[in-house]
Amino acid sequence: MSNIEFLNNAHQGKNKPMNYFLTIVITILGGSLAAVIFIILLMLLYVFIPGINAQSQFDNLGDNPLLLLVLVGIVYGFYAFLFYLCIRFLHKKHFHILINSGKRIKWKRILVGAALWTGIIGAFTIFSIIFQGNSLSINFDYSSIVYLLILSVLVFPLQASFEEIFFRGYLMQGFSLIFKKPVVSLVLTTVIFGSIHYFNGSSISNSISIVISAMILGLMLGVIVLGENGLETAIGVHIANNLFVAVVLNSSDSGMGNLPSLITAQSTNPYSGIPLLLLMALITLMILFWNKKSNIYRIFQ
Repeated sequence: MSNIEFLNNAHQGKNKPMNYFLTIVITILGGSLAAVIFIILLMLLYVFIPGINAQSQFDNLGDNPLLLLVLVGIVYGFYAFLFYLCIRFLHKKHFHILINSGKRIKWKRILVGAALWTGIIGAFTIFSIIFQGNSLSINFDYSSIVYLLILSVLVFPLQASFEEIFFRGYLMQGFSLIFKKPVVSLVLTTVIFGSIHYFNGSSISNSISIVISAMILGLMLGVIVLGENGLETAIGVHIANNLFVAVVLNSSDSGMGNLPSLITAQSTNPYSGIPLLLLMALITLMILFWNKKSNIYRIFQ
């Protein structure tokens, strides 16, 4: 048994390796199939609607960032639905054990996490505007921003919550059944979380920088989860991060660099933001665990 109660939730239900394998395969393949079906239906719609050049629409399909955002929402919606079914009927687990060690979701912690990260990333954004304003471009396209904001509010809370429950809940608890030291589960989930972001980049160096950034964020979120015995604060941070970088400050070399965000950073060095992200992560952990250092130490015991 682990010295962290949240990880001990893993012992509930049925935990055969085949259950984990089937859950991951059904969840990922199901969501991917939903994306394929959505694209096929969209193509058929273009073909049969009079006055629309179907070939032109097909060619521009991948260049429409708002449409890609809709696709992300559909995929993650199916991910979440299929994952829930697998947890309930394959693993025979109550879903809330993947979120915390209690019986209720602590909604205030989600808000606290979101507010804290928004404040920190907002402060650093103001700093960037003051000292690096020449590398930032401002977008005042009102209609695009409104559409982006609506889609982001619908998509990113679902996407971020699923990723936290899947990586910092399901996988981290699953690894704890094999490895008794919490730090091993933390490192493994951090590496996996970072690695899946590799294909978000447009070049090798860009992909590597995205992986490093995702690992820093994933490591911080994992420490928060283990230190607080629950996902709620991490979910809030993750939602706030995705909303902020999509709507307020996006980067031209990010996974969705052509979103009509309020501010777009034009970076020639894909690694330039990594030190700032690392600093923001450290500040966040210091604020959350200033008087709870023992909660951090137990992760490494």
